[in-house]
Amino acid sequence: MSRAAQPHTPQSGLAGAGRRPRVLFAHGRSVIGLAVSRVLAAHGFDVEQVGHADEVHAALARKPEFDALVVDVALPGAPGFELTIPAREAGVEVVILVASVFRRTSYKRRPLRLYGADDYVEIHHLGDHLPQRLRDHLGLGVSELPAETLRQVFEVLHQAGDQRLAEESPESLAGLIVADLLLYNGDRMAEAESVEQALAAVAADLDHARALFAQVRPELARREGEQAPDLIDAAFRKLVASLDSRSREGETR
Repeated sequence: MSRAAQPHTPQSGLAGAGRRPRVLFAHGRSVIGLAVSRVLAAHGFDVEQVGHADEVHAALARKPEFDALVVDVALPGAPGFELTIPAREAGVEVVILVASVFRRTSYKRRPLRLYGADDYVEIHHLGDHLPQRLRDHLGLGVSELPAETLRQVFEVLHQAGDQRLAEESPESLAGLIVADLLLYNGDRMAEAESVEQALAAVAADLDHARALFAQVRPELARREGEQAPDLIDAAFRKLVASLDSRSREGETR
């Protein structure tokens, strides 16, 4: 499969620019966006919150430019992986992906391929890890936030993350789980030349993904011998095909 754009090295001049860095935060749940906006504002960032890929494109088309994009890998409208190239074209220096269900999966490993992004943060670490990751990538100094504020934000992020899993439609839930799986398995799929090869490369983790789906939505879980649709397989095929198509488009530009 075609390789996505590689991360670049930001050349930010913010350290001496005398202005607050601008961050576009894209996530499908507004409660998470509000919590993150609160933390980032306390760390010296100006934040615009959006909840759909179309809103990301619209925001990127406006001026002034954003310094960073923080985007959910399972963003409604298009997975976050697909927004790294348009973000770069719009002058965004730093792109960070948000993994949504990491703490509930069993395929824990550090991603070795970020689809053109600079970094990633698990949803439950948006409060404590994200601000300094942004500041580091943008060449800014260290910033602290009161522990009490962080505790409040952590509670919101944990509750909102779990609630999101319970409230998603079956197809959306499968897509969310698969988007996280692709983030943590991008290196394993890099040399795959077809969707079937990509499926084989991550077969064990796809089984873990199906187990997570069954844990969250047991009433929809496939039983042995049943002909119920495999939503995880369908979501995987759809997302891999979409990423490959976008990657090929980027190579022809």
